[in-house]
Order: sequence, then C-alpha cells, then structure tokens
Amino acid sequence: MSRISDRSRPYSMRLPLAGLAGVLAIAAPFPVLAQQAFDLDEITVIANRVATEIQRSGASVSVIEREELERDGETSLGGVLNRLPGLNVTRSGGFGTAAQLTIRGAGPRYVAVYVDGVRVDDPTGITTEFDFGSLAIDDIERLEVLRGSQSALYGGSAVGGVVSVTTRRPQQDGFSQEAAVEGGSNNTFGGRYTLAFRDSRMETSVTLAHRRSDGFSAWEGALPRTPGLERDGFDMTRLSAYFRYQASEALAFGFSAFTQRTRAEYDGYGNPSADNESQRREWGGRAFAELDTGVTRHELSLSHYDITRRFNEGGAPAGWYEGDRTSLAYQGSTSVNEGLTLVWGADTTVDRGEYEASLAGRESMRTMGAFGQALWSPTAGLDIAATARVDRNRDFGTFTSGRISAAWQASDTLTVRGAVGRGFTAPSLNQRFGANFGATMVAPNPNLQPETSRSAELGVDWRSGDVSLGATVFRIDTDNAIEWCGAWADPCTFALPPGFTNAYQNIPGVTRRQGVELSASAPLNDRLTLGANYTYTDTRTPAGDQLTMVPRHVVNLSLDAILTDRLSGTVSARHVAGRAPQDDFLAGVSRRMPNYTLFDTSFRYAVNDHADVVLRVDNVFDRQYQEVWGYGTPGRSYYLGVAARF
Repeated sequence: MSRISDRSRPYSMRLPLAGLAGVLAIAAPFPVLAQQAFDLDEITVIANRVATEIQRSGASVSVIEREELERDGETSLGGVLNRLPGLNVTRSGGFGTAAQLTIRGAGPRYVAVYVDGVRVDDPTGITTEFDFGSLAIDDIERLEVLRGSQSALYGGSAVGGVVSVTTRRPQQDGFSQEAAVEGGSNNTFGGRYTLAFRDSRMETSVTLAHRRSDGFSAWEGALPRTPGLERDGFDMTRLSAYFRYQASEALAFGFSAFTQRTRAEYDGYGNPSADNESQRREWGGRAFAELDTGVTRHELSLSHYDITRRFNEGGAPAGWYEGDRTSLAYQGSTSVNEGLTLVWGADTTVDRGEYEASLAGRESMRTMGAFGQALWSPTAGLDIAATARVDRNRDFGTFTSGRISAAWQASDTLTVRGAVGRGFTAPSLNQRFGANFGATMVAPNPNLQPETSRSAELGVDWRSGDVSLGATVFRIDTDNAIEWCGAWADPCTFALPPGFTNAYQNIPGVTRRQGVELSASAPLNDRLTLGANYTYTDTRTPAGDQLTMVPRHVVNLSLDAILTDRLSGTVSARHVAGRAPQDDFLAGVSRRMPNYTLFDTSFRYAVNDHADVVLRVDNVFDRQYQEVWGYGTPGRSYYLGVAARF
C-alpha cells in the first residue's frame, strides 16, 4: 500500500494516494515537471515549486491528504495545524474570532498562505497576515506546510514558512458526489456538498459548505470562568470551484475560485456582554495556462484576492476595511539531464487597501520579483537545491534573498538534511501610510525598510517499515523589526509631525527563535498505531524577553485504533507549557499563563463502502484554559456527523 508522505509524521495513520495524475493535477497552483516519475509515497510540491520526493527535498515539510484530514472529524484548519510539529495556533475565542499561526516561533506576519495558488494574506491588517479563525477543512483536498525561511521561493513574509491549501479535486472518473452533515454542542450545525467530474481531458469540482453555532462567550476574564455568560455565535458559508482542461498533449488551461462570507459575534476587552459583530467577505480566483514542450514546461497565471471587513459595536458601525491583491506570474522548468533540473520565474504583485481610519485614502504597493533555482543531484544519494531571488519595490528598493538545501541518503533508512536561507518581510500598507483613530493619530513613515532574516536547520529522518523517527534543530534570526512607537510605547527615534501620537519604526537588534522538533510514529500491533511529536522553542527579543504567544514546550500524542472491521477510533492529547506572562490591561499587571493538557477522541463507523458515521468529543475532561489571557476556549463538546459518497 502506498502511503501519505509527511516528513514529520504529525499523524500516525497513513493512507493511499490516488495516482501520479492526481498529484500533478493537485500541484497545478505550483507548476511541476511533466513526464517525470516520482515515488508516490514522497511527493511535495511546495518545497521546490516542482514535484519532488520529500526525502530528497532537504526541507521540513508536512503533507496531509483529504482522508487524513477527515479521519478524526476535526473541522477547523487551525485545529489540524496545531497538531504539526513547530506550529501553534492561538485563538481569541470561538470560530470566527481571530486565530494566529506561528511557525517555529515566527508569527503570522512571517507566514505566507496560499489557497489554490492565490495568496490570501490580508493586505488591510496592521501587518499583512492571514486569520485562520474562520477557515474550515470542508473543501480542502490537500494541505502542505513548509517550515523555515522561504523568501527565495515565495518572496516577502515567507520567513517562518508557507502554508498551501488545495481545494477539492475529483477522486474518480465520471460524476461523483459527496455530502456530509454534523451537529453538536452549542447548537452547532455544519454541512457540505461536493459535485465533481473527471474524464481523460477534463476535471472539475464544486463544493458548497455552511457552518453555524451559538458559540460561547469570547471574553470570560480570569479563570475559573463565570457560568451563564452571553454566547458569541457565528455563521459561515463558503463556495469553491476548480476546472482544468487538457486541450492537447502540450496545452492545458483552467481556473480555481472561492468565495466566503463569515459573520461572528465578539466581545469588547473586559466586556462579556458587548453587542459586537464582525462581517467578513472575501473571494479569490486564479486562471492558468500550461504549455509542455516535452523538455520545458511553462505556466502563466493571473490571480486576484479581495477582502472586506466591517465591524458593528452596540448596533453602530465601528470601522471598515477593504483590500485586494492582484498577481501576474510566470514559471518555467526544464530537465537538463537526469541529475539537473532548472526552475525559474517572475511575478508582479499589487497590494491595495483602504480603511475608515486611513490618511491617504486607497493605498497601494507594487512588488516585482524574479527567481532562479537549480535542483542538482551530483550522486545517486545526494540532492542539492540552490535558489536566488530579487524583489523590487518602488518604495523600499531592491532586496535579494537566497536558500540552499540538501538531502543525503546516508542509507536505505536514514536521511540527513539541512537548509540555510536569507529572507525579508516588507512593511504593510497600514504601517507605512498611517491612520487616524481619533485620540490615536498614527503618522505615516515612508522610510520604513523590510525586516531581514537568516535561518538554518539540520535534521535527520529514520524509517524502517512502518516505524519512523525524525529530529530537526532550527534557528531563525530577524533584524530591523518594525515596531509600534510613541504614546503608550517606546519613544520614536524620529520627530513625529504635529498632532500625531504614534508611528511604526525599524528597531535595531536581533530577535532569536531556535529550538528542536522531534517526531515518531510506530505500530504497536496490527490494530494500534502510536504517533507523537514534541517542539521546544526558545525565543528572545533584542531586550532578552520571551515572545508572548510562543510556548516553550508543545507535545502532541495520538493513538489510532482499528477496533473492528468497520469501527476505528482515535485518542489524541496536546500539552502546552512554558508560556510567557500576558498583560491584563484592566488591572495593569502581567498574568501567569498556566500549562494545560487537552484530550480529544473520535470514532468512525463505516456503515458501508459509501457512508460513515463520526462521533467526536473535544476537551474530554472539560479542562478550563486560555490561549490568550481573558478570552474563552471551548469546554467539553460533543459532535455527531454523517458523510456519504455516491
């Protein structure tokens, strides 16, 4: 049986892939080399922008397929990401409220996020980042997570890593359908439907998903939580589509698109009874054409992302944000010989944003970039990838980034790998152009420069049969950090214009993130499989303080059981420890953040070959904990769902 490839083995179950054609179709957002055979156990697209065996990529990458995503009934993408080594998602309340991802201690402004090749980081935020609080797994076919600095491949903000989401693809020839419904605690309901078609030339799919819940109070103050607090509910509707047509042996074209509407209630800081609501509408699309001449493969793509956020507090408007991003990109790749592949490309991206408090109206920033990469195998057991990229921004000038990675197959069971890279993070529109928040006037700072970064990692992977072990040591240093200054902060190093209270500025000094990732997976017998990973992350600001939202220790454990021919189950545990104190602004003090351990369990019963019933229990022991001080987390929750394929 072929198996899902995941260098870090975040889950213990491994499932079959559909075939090479399916992998290449999924890889459409990141062009791949045609006519090249790969071991289906070990395919990654995101690591080198072309299909590569994971053990030969030299990168720390996790690949999770649809079956594994759905296996234990998890519904939020943030919940899935939390189980991977080196990753941590911090949520400020329930579904629909803010959720921030850190990779190896690098926060969301250092993570690039793509959905079907469309970059979905919000250009209107204080920093350009993606909010994982409202993204479910309903329409996800494949998830790839690449850890470490990747600016050489993906431009600015890819300092901590890259997350790539691929939406649903057809699983078989002809027409196929899938449907699922789920209900549970807090009056939660979820449903999705997928219609797909595939033949020798065309594949297409459409997925419609909806979720709603009465939720729980976003703000709860100090623990233990007060019973009976006002609930903060949400509802979300998402539609996604994909189409690809093979017009001839050499030419293919297609598109992908998605749209989502999310409404979520939230509380003001310290006010659990606040009547507040956020409304978020976003859509994105990408059109592409591929030309394969037999030796060289070309792809041209045009993508667009648009987001609108509106807030109401106490029944009155409380701010709005509108932004979009348009990108035009080309990528080429050619196999020079059996041991050398060249990949190159160029792109231009325009970020635009406008919000109620902006000083300059609709603001924009254009970045143009070009990269080249050589994938070289000087010997049968050694693979080297060398990448260089140049980005040009009309405001902060030119920046050069690079990456070198290598993988050495020391034996049939042992791989030694490593990578070093240099990257950058550009200032956001919000940071550069300033804002008028009434009592707080943020001055524009056209002299802001990108933050710079250096990263390195060294890892080993050992596999024998179904047993796998992995270890990686890593370090990411960022310099020239962009920070808040002025009133209620450190003084600005430049004179603020009259009437302004604050600004953003570059701060000299290095912020250090270093640590180790360990992972293991092993069958205990023919019915039980144990999986585990542990991440230690040591972070230090230039002043020597620990970064606030980065725990020092995270442990994930899972036990998968085949109970009968039709019934399977999973028990998972997550332990978080060593968090820095967080500010309680109401009391003017810092609060200790205790360690916590959570247990979840799920059971799946195969009614027949076409239908499953899933029972899931989250937070089995009803542990009270907080990820952000004062903000609520779910207690013990029960969910029952049915999924059918026909």
